[in-house]
Amino acid sequence: MIDSLYQLVNKGSWRALSLIFAIILTLFFFFNINEFSLQLRTAPVYWILLILWATVILWIHGIGLEIRKILWKTVFSPIVGYLVAIIALAHNLIS
Repeated sequence: MIDSLYQLVNKGSWRALSLIFAIILTLFFFFNINEFSLQLRTAPVYWILLILWATVILWIHGIGLEIRKILWKTVFSPIVGYLVAIIALAHNLIS
């Protein structure tokens, strides 16, 4: 099941979307340093770690690294990265 879910997003257009999301999230981290650090003080720690983990997932998927083991496909699932990135970007754009 994990393999079929991973193959669903293992296409060129999804990888390009991953790279775009990863670049946007990274730019939000680097160019919004003052406000981001203020938001870090009020946000729960697990949410910050989840956003950073999603950024890592999207960079790995967007660059095109091929993951072969099912365990690592589960850990670096692009679907989780997409969900967290969309929520984080929407939250950052609203506030």
